[in-house]
Amino acid sequence: MKKRSRSVSILIILTLALVLLAGCSSVRAVLKSNLSGIPYWYYEPQMGIAKGKVGMIGEGSASTQRQAELIAYNNVIERLSEKIGSEIGQEAYRELSVLGTISEYGLVLEDSYVNTAEGMYNVFLHVSIDQSLLDKATTDETKRRESITHQVSDLIVKGDEFVRNGNEIRAVSNYMKAMALSEGKDYIDSEYQFKELYPVVLQLLKGVTLTIVSSRTDVVSCVVSITRKGTFVSSSVASAEVLASYQAEDVKGVIYNDSFVYVSDENGMFVFNPINDSILRKGVVRFELNLSRELKALEDAVGPENVEDLRALIDSKTISFEYDKQYSMGSIAVAAIEHDNLGYVTGVRNITDYVTSRLISDEAKAYAFYAELDDQDDVYYEFLHSDRTENCLLVMRIGITNHVSSRNGFEVVGAEGIFYLFERGKNEPIYTSDVIYSSAFADTYTEAAQDAFKALADIAYSLVKAVYV
Repeated sequence: MKKRSRSVSILIILTLALVLLAGCSSVRAVLKSNLSGIPYWYYEPQMGIAKGKVGMIGEGSASTQRQAELIAYNNVIERLSEKIGSEIGQEAYRELSVLGTISEYGLVLEDSYVNTAEGMYNVFLHVSIDQSLLDKATTDETKRRESITHQVSDLIVKGDEFVRNGNEIRAVSNYMKAMALSEGKDYIDSEYQFKELYPVVLQLLKGVTLTIVSSRTDVVSCVVSITRKGTFVSSSVASAEVLASYQAEDVKGVIYNDSFVYVSDENGMFVFNPINDSILRKGVVRFELNLSRELKALEDAVGPENVEDLRALIDSKTISFEYDKQYSMGSIAVAAIEHDNLGYVTGVRNITDYVTSRLISDEAKAYAFYAELDDQDDVYYEFLHSDRTENCLLVMRIGITNHVSSRNGFEVVGAEGIFYLFERGKNEPIYTSDVIYSSAFADTYTEAAQDAFKALADIAYSLVKAVYV
């Protein structure tokens, strides 16, 4: 009888030892390992892994070893993401590829193996994961899914209730939010997803109409009605949010966009009165359904190309209100009393002319009044006993509070002022401001003082214009 070689005998002994250590369930893994040359853990990832740990494999093939390693790392990330039920991101990939760990899940690279075949490098990775951390992550994902499912369901239930109560726009808002939340989540009921809800939203919006039922262009006020056409009659849409957009002017004369959301009452109406007193005297107010956030979220979720008809439909509901606001208090005289740093009246008329020109540019009937007195009551008395016929008088008392010459060669001036608005026939001012402060710097003291005064005048113009309506 032919004797076995020593190497074969040793191989048999080692194989039997591994079988005994691994248990019967791992016999095939050991045998496959002997035949393929790939470590046994590739076929049985749990072999050799400590209690409380979960074994997992990652593999990758490429023309270079480093590229194959990176692909294998990514494969580990993909399989771990699948176990958890959510994407775990690039930070975990970077940690694994650099350190061989993912600390958040207690993942450790236990072993690796590389071979080549047909000009390709094949990399195999054996990792272990902390069972408790994996369970916690999986539980968190389950909770997250349950939370999203509950949110979507709640949005739909409330949306249905809104439809029954004649709050169609609020229903549309809820349905759009639900579509954005449920997109790409196969665990959400299909009837709560885009394919089912999108036609419902379009149908609800098609019958909605915004109408200006009455208006006063001279005082920038109008009544807006929101209705929805039914089979036989139109019904009012209550609790509809409508965004009113218009332009306003700041104290520097810079025009900016402003807006405010109005909500329709039980009759489907609301009264527009601008809450911003700095609204332009002449302009346009746009009224549109306040669904921009919901539409943006839905576009991000499903792609803008899939909701183009919805965007067009929402835009088609926008209406405009043109106005030309008039100064109801009539003409106004302007008197700015300028003081130097010692408190003496300078007699300079620059700020009087400056504020008058700003009011004229805003279509007010404004005229300069060069007063010779100082106290506001004395100036008003002087005005009433002159040949002036303006309905109102704006008195501005402004002065220098401090002056500093900087090391850089600039002159810095601080100023303060207080403003009074009188209406002819009334003894007391109809408006008195608080003390207003400003500062400015320039190459010369005179320039800095005038700039500081102009800053006060800009504030006065803005404050008084809100009262002089």
